[in-house]
Amino acid sequence: MRIRSSVVALIAVFGALTAGSAYVVGTLPEQAEAREMESDAALVSKAAEPVVLEPDYGFLDDYPGGQRIYGVMTADGEDDEIAEFVAAAERAPNLIGVTVGWAQDGYSPWYTERLALKGAMPMISWEPWDAAEESDVDRLRSEQPDFALSKILDGDFDDYIDEWADGIAEWGEPVMIRFAHEMNGYWYPWADGRNGNEPGSYAATWRYVHDRFDAAGADNAIWVWSPNVAYTASTPLPGLYPGDDYVDWVGVVGYFGHFSEPPSSQPGFEGIFDPTLDRLDDITDKPVLVTETGAGPYGPLKAAWITDALEAFATDERVGGFVWFNVNKEFDWRINSSAESLEAFVEAVDNPAFADAVDPYAKAEAAAKAEAGVGAGAQAGAEGVKQP
Repeated sequence: MRIRSSVVALIAVFGALTAGSAYVVGTLPEQAEAREMESDAALVSKAAEPVVLEPDYGFLDDYPGGQRIYGVMTADGEDDEIAEFVAAAERAPNLIGVTVGWAQDGYSPWYTERLALKGAMPMISWEPWDAAEESDVDRLRSEQPDFALSKILDGDFDDYIDEWADGIAEWGEPVMIRFAHEMNGYWYPWADGRNGNEPGSYAATWRYVHDRFDAAGADNAIWVWSPNVAYTASTPLPGLYPGDDYVDWVGVVGYFGHFSEPPSSQPGFEGIFDPTLDRLDDITDKPVLVTETGAGPYGPLKAAWITDALEAFATDERVGGFVWFNVNKEFDWRINSSAESLEAFVEAVDNPAFADAVDPYAKAEAAAKAEAGVGAGAQAGAEGVKQP
C-alpha cells in the first residue's frame, strides 16, 4: 500500500510525553541544545559549563528486546501525524515507518535519527519508482519504464543507492530497510513480470542493492523482505526470495478490507494471514513481522478484528508484532475511524507483550543528575516509557 513521501530534510522532533521526557521542537542541533536546557535547571546552576546530553540508541541493538513490535505508519510520517496517533492510541509505538520514493527523496537523518529520538526503531519503506507519477488506473500503476529492474541492475541508480548506503552507514545505528515491498502483486513497477521485468529479476535486484550497502559498510541496515499476503493470482513467493544471506526479517502485508460493500463477517487473523504464513514456513526460518495491517471502517466488525488481530500479534509464535497503517486512503484505516474501533485498539495495545518506546535521553539525564546531586534516584533506571 502506498504512502506519498514528503520531500523534507530535518523537521520538528517530538520526544516522550511522560514527565521528565518533554517534547522538544526544532532541527536536530536545536533539539539537542533545547534538551540540555530543559532537562533540569538545577544542572546548569551546579555546573560551570552547560551539560551536554547525548542520546543513547543502545535500545536499537537489542530491538525489540524479547518483546513484540508495535508500530505505526502514517500518511507522510510527519511529527504531528505521529503525535496524533500516540494521543489516540494512548501508547507510543516502538517502531515508526516512513516511505521513501526513489524519484523524490535522497537520504536525510529525517528518516533515521528523528524517529530513533522518539524511542522507536525506524523502518524505511524504500520504493524504486516515481510516486508522483502513480497512475490512477489500477492496471497501469506498475508501468514506469524508467524504473524497470533492468535499469537498476545496469547501474543507472548506483549513485542514488550509494547515497543512501553511505548515509545509513554514517548513521551507524540499526534501521530497518523494507525494500520494494509487495513484490508478489501486480501494482508496483518492481514486480516480476510487470514493467518489462523478467522473471527472477526481483531477487537479483534485491541482492544487487544489498551488496552495494555491504560495500559501503552499512551493515547496520536490517533488511525486511515484505510480500503481500498471497492471493489466487499472486506471484509465487519462492522465486522472489533473495536468500537467507540477504534477508533479516520477513514482513507480511495483510488487511481486513478492500470490499466494495461492507462485509457480513470478518475472517480473523487466521483467515487473512494463515495461508501466507504456511508458505513462508517452507521458504525461510527468518523472523516474521506484519509490516502493514489495518481494517476498513466496518463498525463493530472492525472493532472485533482489531481485538482478534492484536491478540494474535501479541501471542502467535509465528509473528513478532505488527505495524498499523493509520491512514485515510482507499478506506479509513485509522484506529479512530469510529469510537468503537478506537476503544478496541486502546484496550488491545495495552498489552505488556508489546515493547515500550524508550526515552533515549534517560540514561544521560540520570547520570548528569547523579553527578550534580539532583534527583538522581527519580531518574535511575527510567529506560522504558509508556507514553503518554
